[in-house]
Amino acid sequence: MLLGSCSDPDPGVRGEPIRIGVIVSLTGGLASVGPHLANSARLAAREVNSVGGLLGGREVELVVVDDRTDPAFARMEAQRLVQEEGVVAIVGSLASSASLQVQEITAEAQIPQVSCCSTSPDLTNAQPEMERFLFRTVPADDLQAVVVARQADAIGCTRLAVLHLDDSYGNPFGMAIEARFEALGGTVVARVPFPAERPSYSTQVQMIADATPDCVGLVAFPAEGGAILRDWNALASAPDVTWIGTDGIKDSGFPMAAGSAALVDGVTGTAPIVEPVTPAFNAYAALYEATFSEPVGIFGGSQYDAMALVLIAIEQAETTDGVAIRDALFDVSSADQAGDRFFGPGQLGLALQRIRDGLGINYEGAGGPVDFDAFGNVVSDYEIWRFDAATSSFVRTATIGASTIQ
Repeated sequence: MLLGSCSDPDPGVRGEPIRIGVIVSLTGGLASVGPHLANSARLAAREVNSVGGLLGGREVELVVVDDRTDPAFARMEAQRLVQEEGVVAIVGSLASSASLQVQEITAEAQIPQVSCCSTSPDLTNAQPEMERFLFRTVPADDLQAVVVARQADAIGCTRLAVLHLDDSYGNPFGMAIEARFEALGGTVVARVPFPAERPSYSTQVQMIADATPDCVGLVAFPAEGGAILRDWNALASAPDVTWIGTDGIKDSGFPMAAGSAALVDGVTGTAPIVEPVTPAFNAYAALYEATFSEPVGIFGGSQYDAMALVLIAIEQAETTDGVAIRDALFDVSSADQAGDRFFGPGQLGLALQRIRDGLGINYEGAGGPVDFDAFGNVVSDYEIWRFDAATSSFVRTATIGASTIQ
């Protein structure tokens, strides 16, 4: 018996499912985003289960929960996932304020957490480098703030107002945009924070109008962004401005919340490119659409990547021990050896077999490169987008390489 237990590096019972928590927003301000992210996580788990699961045949079982776009509830659900559901890792959450709460639970439990969508710079220093359990498959907003400021300058803005969520996502992002634009010689005439999930933002909108900007930087989620555009349109007299949004509103829920696509027509914005024109993204999109009979949504590829990396890391670690999985995440996300080979969506079975053969892999993400640095961060290219009411779509108008903004 002693020899048997020593030879098995995994404390679970062979054949017992490996449970992974998925925290998404199915209600609240990010409700329009959460369902397809849950499906993207399911897609990766389904792919692994179709080839026999992990660690000698253990099925992957996802425990999907709704954080209600509420940081306090996200924390409570994370604690329940760890203490009652027995998950060995968590994929999520969406909002940065929620992920900051969740990371306190996962750090204490010493299990990895990978977010597809939380972009606040505050996450970078939430845990120590290399010893952290918090990762993300989307870049931090301190890089995007550079893109916002440059876009405002490029289109001739001289008087910028910044309207941002009053939380861990919006506050550092808004301050960074202000600093970057002023460094370019522009003037920030107002920076106004606003609370989440209010039916109207007429007070904050009037403050922006009174400052007479020529451009407005908007750091919001779809529901709030739509309400703000609706309130702006209702003003008796508003200055003629160019709206520059960010990744948080690049979702179909934005024009829906505005009540009319025409109100959002021509709104421009910035976002990390999470739908790159690459074989990896194309493979993910084809698998997703064939499985769920719906088009992919914003950050869907990055969510698939978050789940795929956790699953591959478990196989690499040969155990469900949290520290070992954490260490393996660094190994499978970047090429440290000349013999490492690239694998992406649709190739998880091949990647797992190569690991079992004792060979190295480098996972290439659907949403772009996922080479984790010491702080669990990644970098990516960025885009300038514009909402086109005629086609009800967000159109990419320019691409900015990551190497030009780091």
